[in-house]
Amino acid sequence: MPHIAGFRGIVSGPAQPAERDPTRAIYRYHQRFAGPGRTFERKNLIVAVAMSPYADGVIRPHEGTTAASRDAALAKLRVERAHAMPILAGFRDPATEVDRLFRKTEGSTPTLEHTTADGTVHRLWRIQDAELLGKLRHYFAPRKLHLLDGHDRYEAMLAYRDELSAKPLPQYSSANYALACLVNLEDPTLASAPRHRVISGAVEIEQVLASARTHFLVEKLPASARDVAKQFAALRETVAHQPAFVVVFAGSTDAYKLTLSPDVSPFAEGAAPHRALQKLDPVVADSLFVARAMAGASVTTEVDIEKALATLDTGAAAIVVMRPLSIEQIAHVDELGQLLPPDSTAFHPAIAPLVTMPIDPDEDLV
Repeated sequence: MPHIAGFRGIVSGPAQPAERDPTRAIYRYHQRFAGPGRTFERKNLIVAVAMSPYADGVIRPHEGTTAASRDAALAKLRVERAHAMPILAGFRDPATEVDRLFRKTEGSTPTLEHTTADGTVHRLWRIQDAELLGKLRHYFAPRKLHLLDGHDRYEAMLAYRDELSAKPLPQYSSANYALACLVNLEDPTLASAPRHRVISGAVEIEQVLASARTHFLVEKLPASARDVAKQFAALRETVAHQPAFVVVFAGSTDAYKLTLSPDVSPFAEGAAPHRALQKLDPVVADSLFVARAMAGASVTTEVDIEKALATLDTGAAAIVVMRPLSIEQIAHVDELGQLLPPDSTAFHPAIAPLVTMPIDPDEDLV
């Protein structure tokens, strides 16, 4: 079961020099950001979490990773010997029991406040209350954690721990812990963001569309290649459980909405590893469209739709505009023990790197 701990973090911000805490602490972390028609405030908790392999079922992933991303994260750990960016993990707390533990803390002056370029206000409180930490440990002991973001970093953390454990590690060594930002899955401000596919390589528009019609209904969106509002309006017309996405080709003024044909089963086609995943956009887009209609093309992802479309002017052949998955869809994937394709999801706003957790095999966190 998840074992959480405090740690001697290094807290830093633009107006605050990096300074390591003299004693172990946990950190309450708020993100205030602009949303549709109002301002939202997401409440998180930054702690050290005892690592365990996915097979144990305590920390559950929902998407795969690539060797390149894992290797890059591992190389960074070897150099820095510290966790500079936490993983994002969710827990279920419909009664908001965790939030109630921090009401007194949130009424005090934050240890650090910082506004990032996207306008998000980040506030951090350092907490060294042993009684509060004890209550949190008790609360999290029977619960699973849903890994939301940072799958490559978590797998790199596990690999680095294994490297360090060539010499036996104490049970509570900091090398056995990951830096984690925990958030309530029931928090209404928590929402995923889509990762749009950026396709590079030789692409013949009519050939791609002809191939796609084997599995998809293709609808032309005239003069909509750079009209993001029209693209997302078209996607909103399709219910969430019916896979759909928009494709924009370099050199074309039109966009194309592709909707999975009602008589097509991605699972039967071998494009989905589990029946429950066959109606999820990333699975269908990657395995049934890109892999088959654009076989051999290289794929990267971009969260910012405007940046994604701009790549069409600098060499990209096509963009696949995606819809976000719901939090429940994501959690259902990991509860089934399944994985979405790598880079299927993102979360906004991004976590600010305000706290670093040094890795010292000889330092205990308990």
